[in-house]
Amino acid sequence: MADRKKALLISYIYPPAGGGGSPRLVRWTRAAAQAGFKPIVLTVKEVYERGKDQSLLAQVQSLARIERTESLDPKRMAFLFQTALRRKKNVPSEKVREPEPSPTNSSAGRLWRLIQLLRNWLMVPDDLIGWMPFALCSAWKIIRREKPSLLITSSSPHSVQLIGLVLKKISGLPWLADFRDHWAGHPYYAFPTRLHRRFNAWLEKAVLENADLVTFAYGLKTASRAYPRLQSKFRELSNGFCEQDFQNVQPLPLSGFNLLFLGALYGAHSPQNFFKALQQLREQHPELSSELKVWMVGQFLPFDIALAKELGLSEMVNFKPFLPHSQVFSWMLAADVLVLILQSNLQSSVVVPGKVFEYIRAPKWILGLIPEGETAEILRAAGGALIVPGNQPEQIQAAILELHRRWKQGEKPLRDMSYVMSKEENCLNQQMQNLLASLLEKKIPS
Repeated sequence: MADRKKALLISYIYPPAGGGGSPRLVRWTRAAAQAGFKPIVLTVKEVYERGKDQSLLAQVQSLARIERTESLDPKRMAFLFQTALRRKKNVPSEKVREPEPSPTNSSAGRLWRLIQLLRNWLMVPDDLIGWMPFALCSAWKIIRREKPSLLITSSSPHSVQLIGLVLKKISGLPWLADFRDHWAGHPYYAFPTRLHRRFNAWLEKAVLENADLVTFAYGLKTASRAYPRLQSKFRELSNGFCEQDFQNVQPLPLSGFNLLFLGALYGAHSPQNFFKALQQLREQHPELSSELKVWMVGQFLPFDIALAKELGLSEMVNFKPFLPHSQVFSWMLAADVLVLILQSNLQSSVVVPGKVFEYIRAPKWILGLIPEGETAEILRAAGGALIVPGNQPEQIQAAILELHRRWKQGEKPLRDMSYVMSKEENCLNQQMQNLLASLLEKKIPS
């Protein structure tokens, strides 16, 4: 039997790392295998993560050979430091907990922002550039040993795309550059100077010019306007959901009117105005206090948790730690409203979080505290969502009251299921397989 063709997939983020990027990498791995390739995955060794998801890793272990390399990036260094500290104290890792934030931890916020600023100034294009030399060395060894037929790189971090650029130059392999997030034009990236932004834009252009095919999780129109000469090789490949995840799921036994936020809040994505709306709601409608519960399930910064306490929301807002992806659906099907939060000081945004597609599949109302843009368009196309500016606590409060009224009356959201099912994994996997086939044949249709 002839050897199977091989595909080399390079990504810093890969299971068991949890969070929004990993399901897309699982999907790429599965699609490559279904397209007849033997996937070889190159990623980093274990790093400091707030959440790990072994269930995602279990989905790909039998499909791919996964090779992990060292790195000199901050996340890998933090993990090695933690590991050494645990060994010194002889404390099992499952007994180590993150410190509880103090109720008035504003200094923690300032320190975090200072660290982020230093990273932005000193590490280009991102703070994970320390993985690049290790990944390049390992990838070149894999290419010489395994003779893969094509190369896939997925970012962010966008330093991964520089690895693909170098490998393309020295190997000539057909190369697909996958962007889960925008790069130089990302609305939430705070480049410290114009020079930093221009340098990132120059790197981005080099990647886009040399890749044979480029896929975007969102923002295809924006990329096409920025690079009209290259748009023939651009494709939109949205994130999605797996229908099987919603089958045979037992909802949690929640009582009352429950709002659920799933995921992570970081950087410019702040719950501040959402919490202010809840504070006003508690003060102006005390009769709802015993009925309304808010669940924040995922990864949160200490000063966000402290903010809820400072606003007197400790009994209303409940923070829960990161959950494996397979466990979030019991929460999703138990809630009455799914909350989505994006940066509130923008009038428009192309950013589309991956969880949006699982939100629209769940038969629940969606409260979108988001700017206008692609995410708002998706929610409106799916139906069953209330969208309000995330910087207007009064409007947020009014939206919560309206959703509470609909819940009281037993009103259910109406979804356009034909649109929703176009984002299901089987449909997306077929798109991925078609892209890999066209890349291998170097026939990129316009």
